[in-house]
Amino acid sequence: MREAGGLAGAEAEDETNDYLARELTVPVGAAGADPGGLVHALTYVPRAAAAGRLRAPLVVCCHGLGESGLRVAPVAQRLAAAGAVAIAPSFRGGGAPTTGPTTAMTIGTELADLDAVLKTARTWPFVDTARTALFGRSQGGLVAMEAAAAHPAQIAALTLWYPALAAPASVRRRFGRLDAVPETFTSRVDGRDITLGRDFARDLWTRDVEAAMRRYPSPVLLVHGEADADVPLAVSQAAARTLPDARLERIPGAGHGFGDANFEAAVGWTVDFLAWAGVLDD
Repeated sequence: MREAGGLAGAEAEDETNDYLARELTVPVGAAGADPGGLVHALTYVPRAAAAGRLRAPLVVCCHGLGESGLRVAPVAQRLAAAGAVAIAPSFRGGGAPTTGPTTAMTIGTELADLDAVLKTARTWPFVDTARTALFGRSQGGLVAMEAAAAHPAQIAALTLWYPALAAPASVRRRFGRLDAVPETFTSRVDGRDITLGRDFARDLWTRDVEAAMRRYPSPVLLVHGEADADVPLAVSQAAARTLPDARLERIPGAGHGFGDANFEAAVGWTVDFLAWAGVLDD
């Protein structure tokens, strides 16, 4: 049985891995219009850390719009193999069948979910809280950026793959006025239409992502495909100019999502960057 806020063992362990796979359930309290609930996450713990032989860095991986933690689990697994306690939450309303309707999700609810996961993980004795980083893809990149800007002293580095940092400007451009936003609307990403609620637009409307970026002084790696039609490369180019300490890696021909060789290149840059930033061990 899985306990809220605790780790439950996977039904079968792969002894060939350098890490253990666990399931995590974290409660999120109600706040304003957000009723709270439970966040489920896939968690990967290096065997040496689980055995108490060392304290490992922490990396939380944030998925994109209409997705679950399964979408970023391959990245989390690679980070765990590199020595990090890596967590892939399924944010409420993210798209998984058990996470609730997408119309109830906002950037604010995802930030609350991420905060709850971080607070829980930082209580684990095998986690080195001074070496905490965030990874985010697409909308998860926006969530990671906002979280890091809100608590810059707690996040040592960020890795953002094709981050949707222009989402507030896009929603304002799309509707013109906040009172013109319908009760529900769709957003197309990766060839799928995701149904969102008015609260999603309301939450985005006044977010100043440029100000958030300027508040975050620690290193940021941006990885972006040059053929991305969902989040244009120009978004990361602008971010690289705005962030105080940023590096941009471009992948020719890659779209919104990396596969095969492009995925390997992006993961390699991510691991190397987090080692350079002092999060992962060399």
